[in-house]
Amino acid sequence: MIIRDAANSDARELIAIISEALREPGINIPLAPDEFTFTPEEERARIEELTSNPRARWLVAEDAGALAGELTIKPVSTRRALAHVAVIGMTVRAAFRRRGIGRALLSTALDWAPTAGYRRVELLVYARNTAAIALYEQLGFEHEGCRRAYIRDGDSYLDDLLMARLL
Repeated sequence: MIIRDAANSDARELIAIISEALREPGINIPLAPDEFTFTPEEERARIEELTSNPRARWLVAEDAGALAGELTIKPVSTRRALAHVAVIGMTVRAAFRRRGIGRALLSTALDWAPTAGYRRVELLVYARNTAAIALYEQLGFEHEGCRRAYIRDGDSYLDDLLMARLL
């Protein structure tokens, strides 16, 4: 497995990662499949936006030539008072889960974050996503809050957790 920065040539496969995840039952992304409509051109523009920002990265995990997962780390805001805070988003393909890919992506991002001037890294995670929460806790993230009934999932409402790690 290789962790590397996303490239424009990854656009179609990055779209596939999210599209696949959105079709999973009990998915933990607050987006309906029909709401995800990025074209390869739009995805390449997103890649360019992050890769051209010295304070952001879009990492991918490549396993035997296929993208197994992706992670973005970027500023939470452009305001100077929040310049020390980064936010992370991550997706790992179902077939590659529980193989250390999420840990490798997160570890790479956390090692890089201080070099970009970050002192705090935060993320949001569905309260039902116990595997992800366990990984985040193992990597030093702490629970900071719960947004109760924040996500609508059919006729149910789910809690969303804020977790953060100080660097």
